[in-house]
Amino acid sequence: MRIFSEISSGIPRGCVATVGVFDGVHRGHQYIVRQIKDMADQSGCEELVITMNPHPAAFFGRKISLLSTMDEKIALFERFGVRNLLVLNFNADIAALSGTQFIDDILVSRLSVSRLLLGYNNSIGHKENGVSEISSAQIPVSRLDRFHLDYSDDISSSTIRNLLSDGDIATANRYLGYKYCISGKVVHGRGVGHTIGFPTANIGIADISKVVPGNGAYVVSAEVAGRVYKGMLNIGYRPTFGGESQSIELHVLDCDGDLYGTHVKVCFEARLRGEQKFSDVDALVGQLGKDRDAVVSFFAENPLSL
Repeated sequence: MRIFSEISSGIPRGCVATVGVFDGVHRGHQYIVRQIKDMADQSGCEELVITMNPHPAAFFGRKISLLSTMDEKIALFERFGVRNLLVLNFNADIAALSGTQFIDDILVSRLSVSRLLLGYNNSIGHKENGVSEISSAQIPVSRLDRFHLDYSDDISSSTIRNLLSDGDIATANRYLGYKYCISGKVVHGRGVGHTIGFPTANIGIADISKVVPGNGAYVVSAEVAGRVYKGMLNIGYRPTFGGESQSIELHVLDCDGDLYGTHVKVCFEARLRGEQKFSDVDALVGQLGKDRDAVVSFFAENPLSL
C-alpha cells in the first residue's frame, strides 16, 4: 500500500476515490473498500482512500474517544487491500470547504480523481446535505446503500464505541470484523496482585484518545515481547481495596518475570463479568480463580491469536 501524507505528484491520476474519517475501519468501512476496489478494477484504474487527521471532532475541540489510532487505521487499510491511502491534514482551510468545493478543488483539480464513492451516511464539506448538494460536482458521485450484518440496524463507529463502553465485546468485535485492542507500557502499580497469587501488569495506555472498554473482567489475548499469551484483564477502580482511580490490570497466564517497562498489546476476546466489590480478600481470590478457569476454558475452544 502506498501511503501519502500530502497531495503529491506520486498519487496515481484517475483514481476512484472515497473520503471519510473511517474510525475503526469497521465492517461498514470494509464494505466501502471492497466496492471501491471493484469499481476501480472495472474501470481499469486504482482506488484512492482519503482519510482525515486529526478527527474533525477533535479539530473543533469536541471530546471524542476513538476506536483506532492513525497507525492502527493505516495497518487496517493495508490489511484490507487498499492500494493508495492519502492521510489529509484536516485544518481550517479543509473545514471551510463545502462538499462541492472539496470535490472540485481537491479531488478533481489537485488529485484528478475520476469518480467519488461515498458510504450511505458519509458527509463531506461543512454544508454537505446528501447527494443533492454535491450533484453539481465535476465528477460522478455515487452513494452506497446501508451495509447490513445479521439484520443489525446500525454498524457505525459511534455504535461500536458505545458497545465497548458498555462492555459488550462480542457485538463490538462482530461489528468491527476483528478483535478490539489496546496497547501501552507496563507501569508500576500497588503490587497487591503479587501478594494474593495473581500478579498483574498495570498498563498505561499509549494513546489516551482510545476507547477503553467498560469496567469489568475480560478474557484477552496479550502480546508480550513478541509472544502471545492467554490473559485476564480487569478494568476498574479496585473497589475491594478502596481504589479511587481507574486502572487496567493484566494477569498473563504462563508468563513469568517482571514486565515493568515492557510494551503490551491486549486484544479483547470476551467479557467475564462486571466490576465487583468483594467482602474480603479471600472472596476476591476465589473469584479470580474462577475467572482464570474461565479463561482456560475459553481458549480450549478458541484459538489463541491477536
